[in-house]
Amino acid sequence: MKSQTKAIPLTSLQLQELRCSYQKGMTLFHEGDDRNCAYIIEKGEVEISVVKDGNKVPLVRLGEGEVFGEAALIGSGKRSATAIATEDCEVFRIFPCILRDSILRLDPLVGLLMSLLVNRYRKWRYVSPEFAAEAGVVEHAKEDLAQVDKADGFLNDLNMQKKIALQELRMAQEIVEAVEKNELGPYLQPIMTLPDRKLVGFEALIRWRHPVKGMVPPADFVPVAERTNIVSRIDMMMLKRVCEIVPSIQKTAGSAGRKIYVSVNLSGTHFDSDDFADEVIDIVRQSKVDPAHIVLEITESALMGNPQTAEAMLRRFKAHGLTISLDDFGTGYSSLSYLHKFSIDILKVDQSFVSDIHNKNSKSFDVVRAIVSLAKTFNLSTVAEGIEYEEDIVALTALGCDSGQGYFFSKPMPVDNVLDFVKESIEKYG
Repeated sequence: MKSQTKAIPLTSLQLQELRCSYQKGMTLFHEGDDRNCAYIIEKGEVEISVVKDGNKVPLVRLGEGEVFGEAALIGSGKRSATAIATEDCEVFRIFPCILRDSILRLDPLVGLLMSLLVNRYRKWRYVSPEFAAEAGVVEHAKEDLAQVDKADGFLNDLNMQKKIALQELRMAQEIVEAVEKNELGPYLQPIMTLPDRKLVGFEALIRWRHPVKGMVPPADFVPVAERTNIVSRIDMMMLKRVCEIVPSIQKTAGSAGRKIYVSVNLSGTHFDSDDFADEVIDIVRQSKVDPAHIVLEITESALMGNPQTAEAMLRRFKAHGLTISLDDFGTGYSSLSYLHKFSIDILKVDQSFVSDIHNKNSKSFDVVRAIVSLAKTFNLSTVAEGIEYEEDIVALTALGCDSGQGYFFSKPMPVDNVLDFVKESIEKYG
């Protein structure tokens, strides 16, 4: 499910404005000032005090990492204390809009719970005996709360979070039922050599044929499956289905004298599980399929959460004869820094680079050239995704790309159509 709210990232200027410096003795805010932000102390010390009977009463001294003035994040109103720098200090200011944006970027269920906690705490403050005694406005508490709701719009965010969370739960339940009813399954997209267009493999892509909605786009349900960990069931189901399909493909392609593989996408969420590698290896072993026909396709982001654990898993897969393909290469933030460290066999060039590859003056052309050159340095094969035009093949061939996939060759097809495609492809291109 795609998020229905897109938070606007802070600009570098706004980030600079969040940090403030105060010299010793300076006041950050006075008791009775309007609340507008909270503070996190990066360096130095701040004293929080109140005035009672005309005398200053220190309450607490706070140091590095401490947060104060946080009531401003809950709702508008007046400061109930004074904050003074007792040392030269630097602080970061946190504005209510930042809190709301951060909550909205969370997983929908976590965001809803956070929103509920914030909203309930705010209401509690306005009706609690401590607040009433402090403010001396018992009769106006409900009016003040209504004004806060109207002023900061937090209640609207909460209502939206409820809708998003309910949609998430409904979708998650539908996915579970779809797995049980075999509504989810693989569609296969062929992978062809360049430029001679010999069939070398397929990528198994998840598809959901809903009995009422029809074909549900993966972008609508895969993120939900990942957030709710249903993706583990889906990925293992896909691997089992692929292991069932491979023997028929290989038998049909026997006359071609080469092994045709099928790649299975594995979510990065698996790399936090100690049992993941065992489960994958057991499925392949029990299917009695030659592991050389199976490619495990992962994204570079999956490797970066815990690189050492990820590499240990990849080595285990390789030791059992499985091939590793790195998907979406070049779209992450640290591709070059880790490529030589991992047991990878295939680099897949992301379709965002391939879409403009036929334009030799484009940056995409230079990026693909660099990726292919890098792959050759490490003895890796390359697969270009998203090929749509003959010109794409010409350009990729000139750059030395080994193979490719895309609508130019075929859209992802149902399993029932795969064997016919294999026959026709071998008859036409060998």
